[in-house]
Amino acid sequence: MKNRFLGLLLMFLAIFVWGISFVSTKIVLTELPPVSIAFFRQFVAIVPLLAFMLIRQESFKPDKGDLKLFALASFFGIVLYFVFENTGLTMTTASNASMLAAAIPVFVLIAESVMARRPISKPSLGCILASLLGVYCIISENGAIDLSGSTFLGNLLILGAMASWIVYTFISKGLGERYSSLKLTTVQTLLSIPLFIPFTVSEVPAWQVPSQTAFLHLLFLGVFCSALAYVFFLYSINTLGPVLPSASLNLIPVITIITGRIVLAEELTWLQAAGAVLIVGGLTLLSLMKLREQAQQRNGKEQSLK
Repeated sequence: MKNRFLGLLLMFLAIFVWGISFVSTKIVLTELPPVSIAFFRQFVAIVPLLAFMLIRQESFKPDKGDLKLFALASFFGIVLYFVFENTGLTMTTASNASMLAAAIPVFVLIAESVMARRPISKPSLGCILASLLGVYCIISENGAIDLSGSTFLGNLLILGAMASWIVYTFISKGLGERYSSLKLTTVQTLLSIPLFIPFTVSEVPAWQVPSQTAFLHLLFLGVFCSALAYVFFLYSINTLGPVLPSASLNLIPVITIITGRIVLAEELTWLQAAGAVLIVGGLTLLSLMKLREQAQQRNGKEQSLK
């Protein structure tokens, strides 16, 4: 019971941390360039990640043959992802970015279906269409898309981050079968540091000593969002099982919307609110259907073994 309570506590803490990460990034963006923030964030994150690896006495060296895959995964899943996301956040709101990023599983499912030539069930298709409609509601203004607007460009960059993450999921799929999640995260974070350098060179003249507020938010992004929250969430999965933690991920945009309103005074139009409901609702139903399908498959295997 005690472990279960701790699992719940750490799960909600991880979700809360990830939910306000977009707001923290917006605050640091007032003092530092977008890509540089991501670069410094990895520097901060690698310290606790390596500490956790040492505690678990796990080697952080991948097999020599997998090094290229690790580098590619790091490039798409960390470097390109944050180049697009942080640059997009300079033009759009934290709420918009969080809601669009929440739709990543939908696009991953579509990509998997196309590549594997596997049909999507009608209930899943309904959830996907609802989420895509939600994405349209967010990137449009009053029902129409302004192609010349900076907010639209910012939203497009967030979608670019989503595309990078989709590529990352396919690259890292094989690696996930051979390495622990902690090792994957640690090695990819370590490799991302030199890979970020070409993208940060042009931003060096804009570097400055951050204020105490910006510095603390940068520490928060590295230590909590990129390291501790991951460990907390992994612990919750181990103690609670995958169902509740997976479903709780859909709360992230809700937390971002609330904190964005309180901290940044961001406004949410009725159309954006409708988009948020469609995305979160569609994803929640999709997650529950997928988890139920996995449970049925496990039960079927167990019965066949009897």
